[in-house]
Amino acid sequence: MSAKRERMSGAIDQEAFEKVIQDNLSPAGVATIIAFLQPATMYKAPTEEAMQGLRELEWFTNTLIDLLGVEEYDRLLNELGL
Repeated sequence: MSAKRERMSGAIDQEAFEKVIQDNLSPAGVATIIAFLQPATMYKAPTEEAMQGLRELEWFTNTLIDLLGVEEYDRLLNELGL
């Protein structure tokens, strides 16, 4: 499991990961997930293990934003009222 802790550059197979997200979630669904995850990135982690978890959450959030694109994400937030 230590290899996973050190890896923050992306999924083991980033292309497959992105395909699974795109095949299973609508853009509105992805935007909603991002909107609810972003506040968690502001949490102050009490331990190094919790901090690592927050770094992974930040990576996941940023990956989802990259999939949608910032402009599309902003548009969807407005459309969805988030």
